[in-house]
Amino acid sequence: MDLLLLLLWSSGLGGGGRLASAAAQCEAANADIVMLVDESGSISPPDFWKMLQFVDDIIKIFNIGPDAVQIGLTLFTDTQRTMWQLNTYQTKQSLLKAVDSLEQRGGGTKTGLALEHILHYSFKYNMGMRPDSRKIVVVLTDGESQDDVEEPAEHLRDTGIEVYAIGIRGASHLQLLNMTTDRAHIYILEDFSSLIEIFNNFSISLCNSATNRDSVRLMNGTSLCSGRLEVRSNQFNQRWSSVCEADVDLQDAEVVCRELGCGAPSVLWGALYGEVEAPWWSREFQCGGRESALMDCRSSASDRNTCSPGRAAGLTCSEPVRLVGGASRCAGVLQVKLVEWRMVEWRMVDGSDWSLKAAAAACTELHCGSAVLTASSNESSESRGWSVDRRCVEAGWRLRECSTSTRSSSTVELVCSDLLEQPIIFVSSVDGVSEAQQQGFQVSWRSSFTLSCSIQPQYPGGSFQLSFTSSSNATLSHTQPAVNHSAHFLFPAAGHAHQGSYTCVYHVHVFSHNFSSESCRLSLVVSDPTVFFMRLTLLLLSLLIFTSLICFSHKTSRKYKRNPQEDVEVEQQI
Repeated sequence: MDLLLLLLWSSGLGGGGRLASAAAQCEAANADIVMLVDESGSISPPDFWKMLQFVDDIIKIFNIGPDAVQIGLTLFTDTQRTMWQLNTYQTKQSLLKAVDSLEQRGGGTKTGLALEHILHYSFKYNMGMRPDSRKIVVVLTDGESQDDVEEPAEHLRDTGIEVYAIGIRGASHLQLLNMTTDRAHIYILEDFSSLIEIFNNFSISLCNSATNRDSVRLMNGTSLCSGRLEVRSNQFNQRWSSVCEADVDLQDAEVVCRELGCGAPSVLWGALYGEVEAPWWSREFQCGGRESALMDCRSSASDRNTCSPGRAAGLTCSEPVRLVGGASRCAGVLQVKLVEWRMVEWRMVDGSDWSLKAAAAACTELHCGSAVLTASSNESSESRGWSVDRRCVEAGWRLRECSTSTRSSSTVELVCSDLLEQPIIFVSSVDGVSEAQQQGFQVSWRSSFTLSCSIQPQYPGGSFQLSFTSSSNATLSHTQPAVNHSAHFLFPAAGHAHQGSYTCVYHVHVFSHNFSSESCRLSLVVSDPTVFFMRLTLLLLSLLIFTSLICFSHKTSRKYKRNPQEDVEVEQQI
């Protein structure tokens, strides 16, 4: 019977149509797949060959290449052998040839160690893993694992890796459940010959996972957490539709940000990220705000088939990275947000393999300037966290793209250069009070005024430097210690010399480093009464001259105007 099945499989009886159908569905796949294949001694050589033939058929349904599907393979017993990495073979022919050359070694079965191995040695950016691809593991095993599989598999899933498990013969159902993403990812077979029977259903499921089936995305932004909102209702084609801003509200935006693994929405507005033409999404979303995915929300038919120019919904979500426990958002313990499989959780970053360059990349991602100080500290007990590949971060990838789930007691503490909040500057006088946002504030000539600098309470002490630039570009500065996070500079009599622009610079020494932060610029104008009286005098003088000219003109015109009566008298005398 086994020999007959081998002949059928080798000859591809019925297999041509089966592979062609699967391949047609997988044309748009973009995934990094690692095949984890059991080579333990309990598997006979003919059965091991059937597993390799199954791997062959999986390779044949995909387009293989750096812009399509990449496949790595690891053999395992109680130890692991990485036979090739994701980027080792970039053509279908070279992959098939590599599979044909595999030989079974034999040994025990420790699936848990194998899962941990591929997490740390296969799913790495320098091994070919790509940030925009789906990450998938396919486990082929027989019998029961001799070690724990639940925690290593959880680390894989937490990192965003989808796990399939095919258990054959005596494989433990409970272990397969603990390994996989859900029950739909489990295949339990009575014998190795059944692999050919499940291939069609398995290939469809794997193809759906390998093809980008997301229903929401943000386009043309600076990261995956910002851009123009697009949705896809039909999961069997690649057509994306833009959404009119009138069909999305803040609750809808909260769901989108959560679905993408980002923080809370900060901006929702039209035409933020470019204009597009049709197609347009034709329904209005009605999310409650707690849904895990936008397509889980209720929706109703929209009144519009098109959207006015400038009305394509644009969304900015906060990044899934933060610093906690410090007096500023730019100082504290580094955390990365996990949003996978409808779960949201912030986790510490493991500090055992960290560097100042990686810290600089983290500060840049947080929009906190450059890294000033970084250190690792140990907690009293281990907890679930992130192991961040510092070389991946240093190469320009984002923290979340370089993170894998782990357990650790070490954390990363980070201080960035933009540690301080921005101080404010305002002027007070008998004429009123103005902050720096109001340009051209006036104070009266010879009146007293006070320039005050203030900053939100973060660190004790420090000083304020009041910098002045006159209209002739002359500069001057005064410094006072900060008292209750403020300083006041009194000017008893306003004059021409005080007219110009002022800024406050707050200086403080913390974490063995000097930090400073500058306020907005305040322009000050001194109203001089002398100038007013001079202008009034000139105006009155001008009026006087004008009046005199009018009078003179009038008298001149009368002098030369002839009287009609006088003309009659002259004629009579003649």
